[in-house]
Amino acid sequence: MPSAIWQATSVNPENVDPRHPPGDVTLSFRATTANVALARTMAAAMAARTHLTIDQIEDVRLAVDEAVSQLVNDCDAQTQVHCDFTELAGTLVIRTTATTRTGLPPATDTFSWLVLAALVDEVIAGTDNGLVHLELRIKRPASVTV
Repeated sequence: MPSAIWQATSVNPENVDPRHPPGDVTLSFRATTANVALARTMAAAMAARTHLTIDQIEDVRLAVDEAVSQLVNDCDAQTQVHCDFTELAGTLVIRTTATTRTGLPPATDTFSWLVLAALVDEVIAGTDNGLVHLELRIKRPASVTV
């Protein structure tokens, strides 16, 4: 059984899940440190597809590594981590979720949090229906046109 599942939604308008518009990508994998690289690689690909700058692409890669690592460190190895990647009007939104041992979002007074917040335009942590989530937002510079 594969340890990761990649899903890109269809662009067929009759087969669109309203929660995931066409072009969204969801990546799910077991909460092991070896799988963090999957999220990091997908983040870089989505950042490039959003036409972010080279520096932003590297920042996104590092931010996703940090966000996913924070969740994985609070999960059992059999837990599934989900990463949803969405482009909304020139902003890449990355939402990572997992059921953690503590049920609490990562502390915001740590060096790890400081690094994460410095790499993206906005980071939001919280819980929804028992899932801990971290949402990252990175805006494409106005000088980059598509």
